[in-house]
Amino acid sequence: MPQAQTKIKAPADTGSPGRSKSEQKGRQILEAAGSLFMSEGYGAVSMEQVARAAGVSKQTVYSHYGSKEALFSAAVEQKCVDYEISYHSGDDERPVREYLREFIQHFSDLVTSEAGVAIHRVCIAEADKRSKLAELFWEAGPHPIMLRLTAYLEAQVKRGTLDIDHIHFAADQLLFMVKSDVHMRGVLGLPTEESEKDLPAYLDSCLDVFMKAYGATGG
Repeated sequence: MPQAQTKIKAPADTGSPGRSKSEQKGRQILEAAGSLFMSEGYGAVSMEQVARAAGVSKQTVYSHYGSKEALFSAAVEQKCVDYEISYHSGDDERPVREYLREFIQHFSDLVTSEAGVAIHRVCIAEADKRSKLAELFWEAGPHPIMLRLTAYLEAQVKRGTLDIDHIHFAADQLLFMVKSDVHMRGVLGLPTEESEKDLPAYLDSCLDVFMKAYGATGG
């Protein structure tokens, strides 16, 4: 895999011909809800607004997602799918460095994207309102990503390609390194263009540090 990669955006939904009508409506609802949550904030958005924006009835929204909480969780989960932050058993056969470089690239693309930054801001805004939003976000996004990375690292330790005593610590260290100042500057509304130029090299450096600490056979 190339050492330097340009920042990529999530693939646009083009209405795959293999998707059923119900699935297409579900995706329309998710896209509309995500846009509204990002622009209006969670508390200000109603299911009726989502229905109007998606071009469907409110009953259709509820039939796909039984509550606003479920809709928010599904919208977050879909973003992780869009950015291909995944782990499958077949990935165990790939070179460690190759898989991890791809994983952290996709994770970085997500957390530095307009959607990733906006949802982070929404969660912060709701944090002092006795809202369950932060917990919903954690369970739908960051936690599953952490579990996927942890599962991969555990598999590689068993294979002898990585040497890690505290796998959860190692996964945390890698993900928090990868977030970079591009994410923080984005959340604060500061310019990110200069930092983004160095991001591919920065991600390579993060992986170098990780592999020096935990690589048993050089990946």
